[in-house]
Amino acid sequence: MHISRAVGLFSLGLLVTLLAACGSGSTPPPSSITLTVEDPLGSFNAAAYQVGSGSWQALSMTGTTTKTATFSLNGQSKYGVAVRCSSLVVNVIQATASELPNPKLECSSSTPATVSFTVNVSVDNSLLASGDQVCINGSGCQPASNNVAIMANLEPGSRDLLIVLTDSSNMVKVAKVVKGVNVSAGGSTNVSLASSDQLTPVSFTLPTPPAGYTAFPGALVFYASASNTGGGEVNASPTSYRPVSGFGSGDRYVALSIAMATNASLTSIQFFTGTPSLSLPAPWTAGSLSVNQTAHPSISGLSRSDSDLQGYRIYLQLTAQLYYTATLSKSWLGSTTTYTLPDLSAPGLLGYTTPTSGGGSFKIDAILGNKNLFALDVNNLSAFQSGDYLQVATAETNSFTVGGGSISLP
Repeated sequence: MHISRAVGLFSLGLLVTLLAACGSGSTPPPSSITLTVEDPLGSFNAAAYQVGSGSWQALSMTGTTTKTATFSLNGQSKYGVAVRCSSLVVNVIQATASELPNPKLECSSSTPATVSFTVNVSVDNSLLASGDQVCINGSGCQPASNNVAIMANLEPGSRDLLIVLTDSSNMVKVAKVVKGVNVSAGGSTNVSLASSDQLTPVSFTLPTPPAGYTAFPGALVFYASASNTGGGEVNASPTSYRPVSGFGSGDRYVALSIAMATNASLTSIQFFTGTPSLSLPAPWTAGSLSVNQTAHPSISGLSRSDSDLQGYRIYLQLTAQLYYTATLSKSWLGSTTTYTLPDLSAPGLLGYTTPTSGGGSFKIDAILGNKNLFALDVNNLSAFQSGDYLQVATAETNSFTVGGGSISLP
């Protein structure tokens, strides 16, 4: 599995241009906000914005596959933006201008163009055993032999290729990166896996889950090249990884740890070199969250005291009626411990139909990390270096019913 696909399950789904330092102080917040919506497939419906704690207003977007709109902050530091896509999908961001001066949302995406490219892999006989496979960037696996030709579909241009030899249990025996391969349609390259490429596994200790949580029996470890064009899983066992031959400056490993409980989960993504020190975030305290079951529910209990808390993400999915996501930073929320999903259903705003019955699921993530909320985007690997981390504590229910009484989570 390619790293961006695996960790993308916990993706924040936002890209950001960060403010740069200027002299001995920081660049002042902008006086206006520009929203960008990517929509190559035409799923966009409507947009709205909010300045400070004022009323939401319609936002007229211009453009085709990439749409933009700018609005003035009028001296305020906080704002909100919202977009409706594919009729039923609503995404809201509420942030400060210093954290996110240029918010970006996605209504649709297109698959990058690829070309057919052959990777000829020669494998030293001393490395081979029955059931072995050879894989390129975590996919295109073929049964291993002394000479293996793998036809891969790759994006054209200069790419890094992670070549791994796995055993019959899909554990990595050898991992080697070849950098700067010129990928072109119908082209090929030759790679050799020698006994010297088989590096000694590095063991790590799994984090101890809190009471009531069960951890996965291992951590997934991935390699990501400095150019972010090559990578894949490199576990030598559930509690060790195979170092990559050819690992260089700017390359990183990424460990994914997960623990589960009833109506709750803990996720940790840590970037490192060498031996990782794995940890999990603190869980939500039992019954600490209260949620009223309406189409735009209010949530109380947003009072976590983690020193590295960056914000919250709230998901409401009412089957075939409304799919609502709200992302709000700790700075935007301030000392407030309650939050209500904005009702943007008015025809002059996002213009969706407010559900009055039915059910689905509700989930809230507390997002922790060493960077601000909108820089913690695992789909943008260039934003992460060794030592960076992202952790998510989740409380959820699959029994949310519009019109029901308040519920406690987790």
